[in-house]
Amino acid sequence: MAKPSRSGAAVASLKDSGFLLRKIAFSESSFILKVFTREHGLVSFMAKGAKRQNSRLHGLLEPGIHVQYLFPAHARSEIRLLTDVSLLRDFPAVREDIVKQSLAQVFGEVLLRYTPDETEAPEFHDLLLAGLEKLEAAPPDRNALQAAFAAYVLEYCDLAGYRPQFRHCVQCGDPVAGPNIVFHVDQGGPRCGRCHREEPGSQWLRENILRWLEAVQQGADLPILGRTDAGRAEDFLLLYLGRHAGAQKPLKSVSVWHALMD
Repeated sequence: MAKPSRSGAAVASLKDSGFLLRKIAFSESSFILKVFTREHGLVSFMAKGAKRQNSRLHGLLEPGIHVQYLFPAHARSEIRLLTDVSLLRDFPAVREDIVKQSLAQVFGEVLLRYTPDETEAPEFHDLLLAGLEKLEAAPPDRNALQAAFAAYVLEYCDLAGYRPQFRHCVQCGDPVAGPNIVFHVDQGGPRCGRCHREEPGSQWLRENILRWLEAVQQGADLPILGRTDAGRAEDFLLLYLGRHAGAQKPLKSVSVWHALMD
């Protein structure tokens, strides 16, 4: 698609699907958007006039919906001018539930904080889409939402190339068992009692937490996990993701999600 420029020459345009991850007020009428797109990865857009009620962009520049973005193929700066948007898919159960909505923000912040290369963008775009589809269908209770969070982070790690495993010793390959098991974060797995030695990056976890994480990873029926242990599993996943992705600052949206769940 091409539109005429002021000089009369055709300006080539691109279409790409994606999700809004961050919206920043720029002026009285405009926003700067951080959008993760399927073909171009993380893109910054200038949405001129989007604050106006009569703007064609109004109402579609929100997180948690799947949108098609139209923008010029060539830009003079890193911020592209957003020329049009259209809705591809809404997730009403997410949009109308503030707790689910806040968890969707967590999914988006993971992508924003640990942004993959543009060449890997299609897989991560589809991961976020699948994550929102699962969140749309999930029961609105703590256990289901914590499982949805764990599944999203584990699938993210899998796509990024640092999939953890929870069943066998990373040193000798034997199955691990016991009330408490040491997990070596840098090596991506546990160690058995014979192979264990105290090293930086080791994390003690109760066996039921490892079995729950393994069940989430495999899409199996989940064993019962208490609230305290579910919180420990979540802390472990954030630690693991941060260590392997190269940044361990806390995700701001997680604290908001927790506050709304409580």
